[in-house]
Amino acid sequence: MVTYEKHENETSRIEALKKFNILDTPPDGSFDSITALASAIFKVPIAIVSLVDTDRIWFKSHHGLSINQISRDPGLCASAILSDNLYLIENAKSDPRSLSNPLVAGEFGLQFYAGVPLKTDENYNLGTLCIIDKSPRIFSEDEKEILKQLGQLVMNEMEFRLSIRNTVTTVKNLSTDMSTHLNKTIKSIEASTGEDQKTQMLSYLDASRIYLANIKNHLNQL
Repeated sequence: MVTYEKHENETSRIEALKKFNILDTPPDGSFDSITALASAIFKVPIAIVSLVDTDRIWFKSHHGLSINQISRDPGLCASAILSDNLYLIENAKSDPRSLSNPLVAGEFGLQFYAGVPLKTDENYNLGTLCIIDKSPRIFSEDEKEILKQLGQLVMNEMEFRLSIRNTVTTVKNLSTDMSTHLNKTIKSIEASTGEDQKTQMLSYLDASRIYLANIKNHLNQL
């Protein structure tokens, strides 16, 4: 069994990964399009968006594979996230980093691997966009740059979705705060205002309360 070292800030890295709320989510067309594109561009049978969890490597998208996760120990992605650079193995059977890896020596027959880390704005590597072949090959500088750009597309998509979720949460909280304030104001008016003025003001406030409730219901459906 091959055992890989972990990132020096592994606890913080895992916390950053959990923040994206992406592990074990259903297949997604946006990520699947990127892995399909990577497979076509580089003419490789397998392309994966992988996320390195505590004890497993989970595949958000897995073009050319039927499985959606593997143990962390034999996974090259676990090694790839230890560096900020592209992790490249052009001939696995002659590369000392991969000679004893079960994915290379076993039935799977991996011989080529190129993976770019998926780095957050806080400099945590969450996983990789990687391409795999069962034949050795030379990876050019232009190809390296293209893979890096595709990896950035994956990270941009993850960051965008996190931003949307955070915005929705903020608006929900704001809506709740405003509703609470309106309810307190309505109670204050009911206790202290003249009857005619009270009726008019309560009408306006009640309309505002209904409006906010509708916004909150809509956000809860997102």
